[in-house]
Amino acid sequence: MSDLEQISDKMSELQKLRVAVVGLLCQENCKLLSRRQRVAGKEIEVMCAERDLVGSVDQSALEQIYLEQSAAQQALAETEQEAEKLEALLARIGADISALCQS
Repeated sequence: MSDLEQISDKMSELQKLRVAVVGLLCQENCKLLSRRQRVAGKEIEVMCAERDLVGSVDQSALEQIYLEQSAAQQALAETEQEAEKLEALLARIGADISALCQS
């Protein structure tokens, strides 16, 4: 196989990989937006519960909402990390494609 064919094959593989990663990144960004909305909703729920429970003896409902808010924030952080990994992978693929174009 000639060098040109090898470069062409490698370029084709990288392009396919880039398309796949872009698709995954789109899915991850959708999940990210959904989780950001969920966190914002929990923050509003917490503020309302804090307002309603001022001076109340029963703090268990508020503690449950705090736990739910914490879980939503953790899920958001995990999704943000996954999106960052995919973006870094996409950048590496782009650099590899650029290097192939220059060779």
